Amino acid sequence: MRKNTLITSACAIGFTGFLLLSATSFNTAAEPGEEEEVSNNLSVPAIFAEGYGLGGFPADSDKGSGLPGSSIPVWGTAYCASGDSREYFLQLDETSSWQAEWSADALDNSNAQPVYVTVDWSDDIIDKVWNNKSVIPIGVALVTDLLPGSMQGYEMTSFAGTPPLCYPLPEDTETSMLISSEEESDEVDEIWGTDGSVYASDMASVYSVCARLTIQKIDGQGGEPVAEPLFSSAVYEGFGVHARPTWYSAMIDGSGKILYLHNWNLAWQQKGGDEDRTGWYRLTFSLDPVATYTTFEGKWKQILRTVDCNTFLLATLHPSDEAGEYKPVYVSASEMYVDIQIIDQQIGE
Repeated sequence: MRKNTLITSACAIGFTGFLLLSATSFNTAAEPGEEEEVSNNLSVPAIFAEGYGLGGFPADSDKGSGLPGSSIPVWGTAYCASGDSREYFLQLDETSSWQAEWSADALDNSNAQPVYVTVDWSDDIIDKVWNNKSVIPIGVALVTDLLPGSMQGYEMTSFAGTPPLCYPLPEDTETSMLISSEEESDEVDEIWGTDGSVYASDMASVYSVCARLTIQKIDGQGGEPVAEPLFSSAVYEGFGVHARPTWYSAMIDGSGKILYLHNWNLAWQQKGGDEDRTGWYRLTFSLDPVATYTTFEGKWKQILRTVDCNTFLLATLHPSDEAGEYKPVYVSASEMYVDIQIIDQQIGE
């Protein structure tokens, strides 16, 4: 399998929040003639641990990886920040695309290597208190250490809103591909972009087709479940399903990192409008030992795939989770959970 190659430059990227510019998922491959949603570009190096991409296809090409863009960047509309002479190219602007280095080689040689990862829960889970009317973004990123400089990514900058254009657009320019202030205000006010600089990374985000999220109500912090799970879904269960996803899914956030995200609508996923939704809940990230699913090639050909998990969770907590309000609990190399409290609307977020 392949790796993309970029020019080396030094920089560091930290974990970012989960306010996303797009909720695009990659569980299905677009048929010819279908309009594809615009996605954020990969900026942080990535590893496909089982050799399968974001849509469940073998990651032996850009198309199989499920990633937008290619190893050859396209720089389109330039934006300029006040007091900064550099030109920036923004996520979700269709005129620009780029792709950090990625690898699907863990199992593609005679010396197959398991991929060990640290689980990084979003600050929205670790540090916030939510109320019983909330829609809670449950974000999880998997990261792994690399040999220094072995993979490369794009340096990213965050802006508080869309920066102005560097140059006036020609009169005949198609502006529907650009991010409008109206679209921006309807989604988030944090915009990410790159000036095209690349850096040598000592870490990569990891994607596994075996990832599962389970949500259960429990009888107190550290307690036991009191009912059947409110949600339990693995990413592979959505492969080949042509519908708006309600299952667990992966995407690329504004900073360009692959992550898993589920927007938990507390009221919608519980039955009965008068049901008390306050209390403690357990959010469990786990890895199924085997992912079995069907993908489609063209309109009729079906391929049944059986994929053994090659991803293993480390017991060490991510530094950003160590000091959180809610501390993750390591269970095994395939399971970790966080207990969070949902309080009355008068107090929480």
